[in-house]
Amino acid sequence: MNHPSNYFISLPPESSNLVRLHDKVPHYESVKFPGKLQVWGVMSYRALSELNIIPPGQTVTTEYYIEEILKKTLTSVMHRKSVTGSVLEKKMLPDMSKAIFQQDGASAHTSKKCQEWHKNNVCKFWEKSIWPANSPDLRPIENLWGILQTRLETMERPTNLIMLQKQLIQAWREITPETIDKLIAGMPNRINKCIQLKGGYIGK
Repeated sequence: MNHPSNYFISLPPESSNLVRLHDKVPHYESVKFPGKLQVWGVMSYRALSELNIIPPGQTVTTEYYIEEILKKTLTSVMHRKSVTGSVLEKKMLPDMSKAIFQQDGASAHTSKKCQEWHKNNVCKFWEKSIWPANSPDLRPIENLWGILQTRLETMERPTNLIMLQKQLIQAWREITPETIDKLIAGMPNRINKCIQLKGGYIGK
């Protein structure tokens, strides 16, 4: 399961954490155009890919997605042999013939060329017609991105993109097997809740 996410050098404080007195609006330092990095990763119930950091300003076109992400990061993950080691070293599943690759509905993912690449290079994958649109609640990796953001907030505030990149890689490498296992194990309940709410938002 994969999905890209954005991380910024500077973020305003959460509105829920602000205390206002007598209608006074609190002030905080901000950057008018904060630098950001887009990242991409894969998770299973037992392992993670390396974090793929997309160069600043790079648009993830179909060609870029296939050549720089799928052929490099995904192919590398699919060919892991070790059943032991860290989450960044182990096979994604003990039996990779049972693995099903799922991605969201981004245009680079659903293009005809990308779908053909998957048919030729991935044992099993969910075609674009299977995955429902606008359904982040059904992707455990969305909550993993949230966990990554929380870890970043405990670190020194980055002042440039190089620092942000190093922090992202460090935080990603510190994710434990227990964390990803818990996210995957919670999916049956999330799916049932989504059905009960007829596709409504189910929260974290």
